Amino acid sequence: MTDTPLAEQCATEVDDLHAFFELWFVGELPQRREELARFADVLAEDFRMIQPSGLTRTREGITTDVFDAHGARSDVTIETSPFEPRHVGRETCLGTYEEWQSTGDDRTGRLATVLFRRAPETPNGVEWVHLHETWLED
Repeated sequence: MTDTPLAEQCATEVDDLHAFFELWFVGELPQRREELARFADVLAEDFRMIQPSGLTRTREGITTDVFDAHGARSDVTIETSPFEPRHVGRETCLGTYEEWQSTGDDRTGRLATVLFRRAPETPNGVEWVHLHETWLED
């Protein structure tokens, strides 16, 4: 078990995963399942994502979509605001952050609420259990 507080592990995971997404979407990483594992392996088996449109996605669906989106956004940049823990328990942490994606002159933002659970086998010791995103005005 790590000595790093759970909320810090979650904050690091948010930053690290979005850095991975940027590299994946611009095509700087090879399009291989082994590379995608950085994303897929941190999603809980029962992971659910509620997209800003209201559509609910499963782990399988979202990993397939991300795999297929490799290199599809060659000029995208992704920024996140600092992770703000809202509730920290022994095994779970609920928090929020903002995500801003820019492509050329287009900029879109999302407010994300995420539930993490401890998972010592993952890069930052946590797995994504639930993610709910809402559009933000720029």
